[in-house]
Amino acid sequence: MNKCQKKILEKAKAQEIETVKDGYKVDGEVGRFYFATHRVEGDNIDYNTAVDVFPALHAKGWYRTYGFKEIAMILGDVEQSYRKTTELINRIRYQQVGGTSYRTLQANTEQEGAQIIDYLRKKTVNIFNRHKFSEDGAYTGNPEDLASITAKTLPNDTIMETAVNLGSGYSPEDLLNNPVCIEDPLKSVNISIDDVCVKKQSEERGCTAAAGEKKGKKYVRNTVTRVDKDNKSYSIVGAGMKVTIGYLIAFLLSNRLLGCRFQFFTDGHKVLNDTICKTFAWYPNFGIILDWFHLVKKCKEQLSMALKGRLIRNEILREMMPFLWHGLTDRAIAVLEQIDSEKVKDREKLTKLIDYLIRNLGMIPCYALRKHLGLKNSSAIGEKMNDVLVSSRQKHNGMSWSKRGSLALASLTAVKRNGESQSWLQKRKLKFKLAA
Repeated sequence: MNKCQKKILEKAKAQEIETVKDGYKVDGEVGRFYFATHRVEGDNIDYNTAVDVFPALHAKGWYRTYGFKEIAMILGDVEQSYRKTTELINRIRYQQVGGTSYRTLQANTEQEGAQIIDYLRKKTVNIFNRHKFSEDGAYTGNPEDLASITAKTLPNDTIMETAVNLGSGYSPEDLLNNPVCIEDPLKSVNISIDDVCVKKQSEERGCTAAAGEKKGKKYVRNTVTRVDKDNKSYSIVGAGMKVTIGYLIAFLLSNRLLGCRFQFFTDGHKVLNDTICKTFAWYPNFGIILDWFHLVKKCKEQLSMALKGRLIRNEILREMMPFLWHGLTDRAIAVLEQIDSEKVKDREKLTKLIDYLIRNLGMIPCYALRKHLGLKNSSAIGEKMNDVLVSSRQKHNGMSWSKRGSLALASLTAVKRNGESQSWLQKRKLKFKLAA
C-alpha cells in the first residue's frame, strides 16, 4: 500500500463517508442495478469510488457489462431491430417497466460501433507508420525494395495442357494470348470489393424539398471488402472506397502478405477500378478481373437499348458471348462493330458498349480456362458479404439510416462475422487476422 492510499484510508476513518444518493448504475445481462458509491473529501484528498474504482460515467450514463453487450448488441442488434431487441432483453430480465429503452440501446450500439471505427483508423495509421506509408495509404519507401515482387503464375505446362484439353474449338495460342495472367492460387490473395447503399435518414422528420429543389431518394454508401487466402477469410467495412482500401492495405501489411498476387474481383464500376489502380500503383503484382455475371448483364442491358428487338439482341449475344467467355474480347468487339445499321436502334448505346469492352480489355480473362483450372471468375462472395454485413439487417421496408448509425452497425456485424466479438468486448482489441 502506497502513501497516498494510506492517507485516504486514514481520512476515511477520521471523517464521515458520504454515500452517493443514486449509486453507480450498471446495466447487466440479468438486470439493472444500483451500487452504492462513496466519497471522501478533505485537505489534499478527494477520493470517489464512482470514478477511482469504477469506470467514470456521464450524468445519465449506465455501465454496460460484457454480457449485456454480447446479448443486446452482438446477438441482438446485428440480427434484428433495436425495438425487438429491447423487448426481448427486458422481458427476459423481467424489466418491462424501467428497463432499457430502444433509443438508449440504439445510441449505445452506435457508440460501440464508433469505437470500433476509431480503433481501425488508429490501427491502420500505426501499421502505415511501421511500413513506410503515409496516413492516406501512399507508399513512401524506396520503389526498388518492391522491384523483386513478380506475378506468381501456374506452371506453363499445366496451363497449356488445360488449354489443349479444353475442347473449345479455339487454338490454345489464342486462348493464352490474354492480358490477364493465370495466377497460382497458393501464392495469391483473392479480394472482392463492392459498395452497398441503404436509404438515408432525413435530417428532420416530415421535412419536404424546398421550392425548386430537386426531390429524390438519398442513400448512405458503405464499402465492403472480403479477403480470401488458403481457406481463410476476413471481412472489412468502411465509409467509402478510399477509407476501406486504406484498411485493406493495412490488413495485407499486417498479415505479411506482401509478395503474393493481389487478385481483385469487381463488378466493373469505373470509379472502383480506377481507385484500386491508383491506390495500388506502388505494388507490382496486382490485377483486376471483371466478374462474369456483371459482364453478361452489361452486354444484355446495352444491346437491349441499342438494337431493334430481343430477337436481334439474342442473335448477337449468341455470337459474341462465347468469345468473351474464352477471353477473345477483340473478336467480340468486331462482332459489335459489324452489326448491320438496319438492326441498330440507338448507335450511341452500341458505341458505349464497345467503349466499355475496350476500357476493360485488361480485366477480361479467359473465363473458360480459369474455370477448368479451379480459379475464381466471380465477385459473388463480395455480393454475399454486402448482404450479410449490411443489406440483410438494414434493407427492409420503412428503414432509413444515418451515416453514423449504418456504418456503426455494419462494423459490429463485421466484428461478429470475423469471430472477434469476444476479443473486442473483453479486451477492446481486434486480431485483424485471417481466420478459418
